[in-house]
Amino acid sequence: WRTGQMLDRTGTPIDPYARAAPRTPLRRIGEELLLAWTLLTRIPAPHFRLETKANLGSAFWAYPVIGAAVGGIGAAVHAASIAIGLGMLSSFALGLAAMALATGAFHEDGLADFMDGIGGGQSREHKLEIMRDSRLGTYGAMALIVFFVLSTTLLYELANTGWQPPLGGFAAVFICVGAMQRAAIGLPLVVLPPARSDGLAADTPNPNYRIFALGILIATFTSLILMGPGATLAVVAASLTAAIAVTWLAQRYLGGRTGDVLGAAASLAGVASLAALVIFGNV
Repeated sequence: WRTGQMLDRTGTPIDPYARAAPRTPLRRIGEELLLAWTLLTRIPAPHFRLETKANLGSAFWAYPVIGAAVGGIGAAVHAASIAIGLGMLSSFALGLAAMALATGAFHEDGLADFMDGIGGGQSREHKLEIMRDSRLGTYGAMALIVFFVLSTTLLYELANTGWQPPLGGFAAVFICVGAMQRAAIGLPLVVLPPARSDGLAADTPNPNYRIFALGILIATFTSLILMGPGATLAVVAASLTAAIAVTWLAQRYLGGRTGDVLGAAASLAGVASLAALVIFGNV
């Protein structure tokens, strides 16, 4: 090992993700889907062994696919809550809670740590140290409260605009926003270098721009089918704007990305998407 990198006998860096040539393209697609599933959810996946060059960077295109599945879980819980007689507001809150449970509150934890670090540290090193601390600070607590309250109330306001997605009913909102949240992760992942030499962000290779574009296209196409062009434009613009803001803050105050930066980008992209849909529904 040299500077955290594995070398062969000639001193050439060894790609830890390198495997034998893929048996079929479908094998690599399946491995990348499972890698994205195990990263982004806490739902057990079938045991698998990497036999291709699939890695967490090349699997980025599948992040929106997994996000749509997580959104589907939220939509199912929301619909079940309505069916048993709960009110709209409670049903939205339970749908959001189900999504957080399915992911182990992965992105929400990142949002809280990111806000604690950006708000509390005096230097880059201090901010990164705060973000690694497992204790929840004031900025992080406030961020979580605002995130869940705002997400729930925005869903409720959207339901009261009278606008409905042309396909899939209100479940389409959960699915499309879930997909777009995970697509937003790609911006800091592509643009920023790791802020640390260890951790999730350092272990995740940068996806190339082709894979990044494919992830955005998958999320956008899903939204086009379920919600139509106007709503899709609003969601894409809002989520990417939120991701750009997080990327700028991370570059300025942290000097790069961490796993918490990626979680913050996903969380804020979701809130921004819902806000944009409410505005679209009221126009």
